[in-house]
Amino acid sequence: MQEHFIVAIITFLVTSLGTVANLAVFVAARRISSMNSSFGVITKNQAICNTIMCLIFLIYILPLQIFPVKIFVRYSHCVGTAAMAVYEISNLSHFLIAFNRFCAVFLPSYYERVFSPFGTKVMTYIIWVVSTIWCVVLYEIVACHFKYDDASWSLAFLPSKKCTRLTWYSDFTFNTSLVVMTLCTNLITAIQAGRKSRMLMNAAGIRMSKRQRQRELNFIKQTFFQGTTIFTGQVTYYIIAPLLSNSIIIFIVGTLWAFMHAVEGGIILASNQEMRNTYRKKKREF
Repeated sequence: MQEHFIVAIITFLVTSLGTVANLAVFVAARRISSMNSSFGVITKNQAICNTIMCLIFLIYILPLQIFPVKIFVRYSHCVGTAAMAVYEISNLSHFLIAFNRFCAVFLPSYYERVFSPFGTKVMTYIIWVVSTIWCVVLYEIVACHFKYDDASWSLAFLPSKKCTRLTWYSDFTFNTSLVVMTLCTNLITAIQAGRKSRMLMNAAGIRMSKRQRQRELNFIKQTFFQGTTIFTGQVTYYIIAPLLSNSIIIFIVGTLWAFMHAVEGGIILASNQEMRNTYRKKKREF
């Protein structure tokens, strides 16, 4: 089998499964009444971002991997800019979720003021607008195009000194720092939340149930794996991919930054029993 067909199969499997998983997260979040909160608003926004990223690769990049039509390759930088905008929105949404949890644990008296449902929607709209403008300026106006590359069968930045220097700071340094901040904030929040719940239960003479302990553990697992997947995508694209020689492995490693959006839907479902239960209940009804 030719290499480009292998790459196309990988892209199809990852992005189609990712689309289904992230849509499942979005639908489940709409069904759960507790997800009408600010946390639910951001979670649904995150699921939308992940789904869009999967669809970009499924609808536009996959056909180019099989038949690289010149006109579509030429204008693929527009799709690349859209992908980068979604990527920035996703990372900022991760940080917003982390900050949401942080305020709920450390600043409960200010939580409702900062994260009202309306205020949270405004924050998500601002993230979309700012990220889109930022990416259009960097990758279209400055003309550091992020376009389809025949050699790697994926989106890649132009290999110029200007683009290398620009993207190192605007993409790698910025997003890696944001991911590390998000991960640290989530872990600090998880530790403090667990400490508070144990103190309250000890004061009341109540033992923490297995369900509560499992919920805390799932929270830590979800935040850890989400942060790790995003960080991995950044490092592999900029540091590991340039050191490899096998074209298929280069494609996989160099496209992890996008494929991680597909994986994230599975991570959220695996870590959230309440979401999974919404589908189990639906099955029982039939």
